[in-house]
Amino acid sequence: MDLRHLRYFIAVAEELNFTRAADRLHIAQPPLSQQIRQLEEELGVMLLHRTKRRVELSGAGQVFLEHARQIMRATEVAAVQTRRAERGEIGRLSVGFFEHTSYTLLPPIFRSYRERFPDVEVDVRWFPVIGQADALRRGEIDISFMRPVGDFEDITTEGLVTEPFVIAVPASHPFAAKDSLALSDCAAERFVMYTPHLAPDFHDMILRMCAAAGFTPRVALEVGQVYTCLGLVSSGIGFAFVPSSVQRVHLDHVVYKPLRGRSLPVEVMLGWRSRNTSPLIRAFVGTAKDVIAALEIGNANKKNG
Repeated sequence: MDLRHLRYFIAVAEELNFTRAADRLHIAQPPLSQQIRQLEEELGVMLLHRTKRRVELSGAGQVFLEHARQIMRATEVAAVQTRRAERGEIGRLSVGFFEHTSYTLLPPIFRSYRERFPDVEVDVRWFPVIGQADALRRGEIDISFMRPVGDFEDITTEGLVTEPFVIAVPASHPFAAKDSLALSDCAAERFVMYTPHLAPDFHDMILRMCAAAGFTPRVALEVGQVYTCLGLVSSGIGFAFVPSSVQRVHLDHVVYKPLRGRSLPVEVMLGWRSRNTSPLIRAFVGTAKDVIAALEIGNANKKNG
């Protein structure tokens, strides 16, 4: 028995006429009659009562018709859902993120992704930036926002954003009135810095930029997250380097100033285990790239790239 037998039987049962059923199926009548007989022989029951004038369903045929229809409907649903799965439209996706993406890149990307793929169940998990690659390897997440920190040997990445640093300045500071700052102007200022074991890339880049400008930054405090930096800047404790996309966050008593000259680039990417070729990942990456292309920071990247 195969789906063809079921389809043929349903046509005959609904038409109660072999000629009309054959026309409906676009086949000749003798092969249709033969297929129905084969089905009855396999089942060991009479599905149809035939006379020269009419065809009627037997009691067994009525039961079989109901189940045959259910099977065909289930088969159609299975085919549709399988194609949707191949397009990344259904399933479950676990996404990792680190702190400053939660209020810059992640919200617009997630909004767009949920609009495009409402039937995908999305789970989001926070990890420190130094923990993303290991979380992927452990299978705790499927895909993650990442910065180039740690070993990516078995991780495939897709770049999203390359942006400069800007300086977050207390609104009460005289520099808050300037349009932009040269890094050398800030040599006497105190800085809220990033802890090297939590944000080694930021820590190293800032030290290198300051060294190129001829000074070593005076450290007021070291913290692990961008938002903590901004809170301390708003308290007047010092200046802070933050990625330019963070300017989308409006915090009382904090102003952002672009740096004159070339800043070392801050990179944000999506990463996933290289052996994971899930259509869900392809769909998420495609959505993220579309969103980034439409954002202001995407235009800024092109200008600064």
